[in-house]
Amino acid sequence: MSLPRIVITGLGAVTGFGFEWQTMWEQMLRGEHCIRPWQPEGVADGTFPVRFAAPVDNRQLPDYLQDHPAWQTPLEKRSRWGWVAASQAITDSGLSPAQLRDAAVLCASGVPAHNIQDMLLSVCDQQNTPPAWRYLMDKASQVDAVHSLRQSNDRLARVIADDIGCEGPVINISSACAGASQAIGNAFQMIRRGDVEVAIAGGADSVLSLDTMTALYLLGAASTEQRWGTELCRPFDHHRSGLVAGEGGGFVVLETLERALARGAVPYAEVLGFGSSLDGYKVTAPDPQGRGAALAMQTALHDAGIRPQQVDHINAHGTSTPLNDAAETLAIKSVFAQGEHYRRLSINANKSQFGHLIAAAGAPELIITALACKHDRITPTLNLHDAATDCDLDYCAHQTVNRRVDVALSNSFGFGGLNTCLVVGKYQEHAE
Repeated sequence: MSLPRIVITGLGAVTGFGFEWQTMWEQMLRGEHCIRPWQPEGVADGTFPVRFAAPVDNRQLPDYLQDHPAWQTPLEKRSRWGWVAASQAITDSGLSPAQLRDAAVLCASGVPAHNIQDMLLSVCDQQNTPPAWRYLMDKASQVDAVHSLRQSNDRLARVIADDIGCEGPVINISSACAGASQAIGNAFQMIRRGDVEVAIAGGADSVLSLDTMTALYLLGAASTEQRWGTELCRPFDHHRSGLVAGEGGGFVVLETLERALARGAVPYAEVLGFGSSLDGYKVTAPDPQGRGAALAMQTALHDAGIRPQQVDHINAHGTSTPLNDAAETLAIKSVFAQGEHYRRLSINANKSQFGHLIAAAGAPELIITALACKHDRITPTLNLHDAATDCDLDYCAHQTVNRRVDVALSNSFGFGGLNTCLVVGKYQEHAE
């Protein structure tokens, strides 16, 4: 019995480029980026060590989204943007409410946004006595409804499912920077197993708050470099110095090809395989030889029934950190060693254009990978002026590359050694 073919029929993204995936794609093809000066809310300009990020600008909200229920519901910003991205993907797919009834919703999200004032409010004025239930309830009413003490980690998954009247599986995934790719990969596997025929999968996140950015700074993950200005996200460059955080969300609609064609949908691309692995090396550092990343890519290729020599393009995790970029390069060389096929790959790093969306990162990056397969256009890696000696592949520096892309990989690696890889192929009505 042959496995069903699974295709992408809907796309949705919210990034620093705006609230539509089309805007993101067009600006990225033009070599633009949305990284700009940033400081945490309530902090005096120039006093916080991390000075740049890729935030979402609510002033870019299109008129037709003004009445979206995400703006009438008490939600923190990551859930609001994720809901909008999911709605966009569903609309883009053309699926009706009746067709979504049995869908699965798989969502990745990071840590709920904290507000230090709310945290203090919950513990103040207790005079060293055990808090009474009435006291706690009185305090709870004073806590802002959109912050973490009154938001759950699965809130986004639930609001999406409630909005579409979903009666199928609803799953929240928390696996750091691999989260959205895990959600999409698991959705792909569920459809292939026959659990469901359609799924909405992706994620949303924002770490642009004082407490979370302070943690990333103390971990040494976030760049504090200032000499490059808005060009400090420099994947694979000798002068790379750490990640540049972005925020937003992305979702895709996956369904069986049979179902898509029966309702007249035109797929963007086909999902061919998924691989996942665990480094177990360090919480904040990959295996220096890239063994976990290599295993995820090998597993995904095996799952897809694709030989390494068939791959044209890799959308790299490419965080602009000294450790990740070198390890990912080694992993690619290991997986594509035969005939030095790694020399024929076109590799790019989307984070140089819209920053690192942490738990959501894999979703807009998969969207860009699918569009590369559809249009045979690969978006550039920006700010790569002086490639590091341990980063010596073709990273599509500075300009969009026009080449045929039949098979591509999208890599996402997370804190704790969580690695994922999705294999995407150009949609062809008849599989070869």
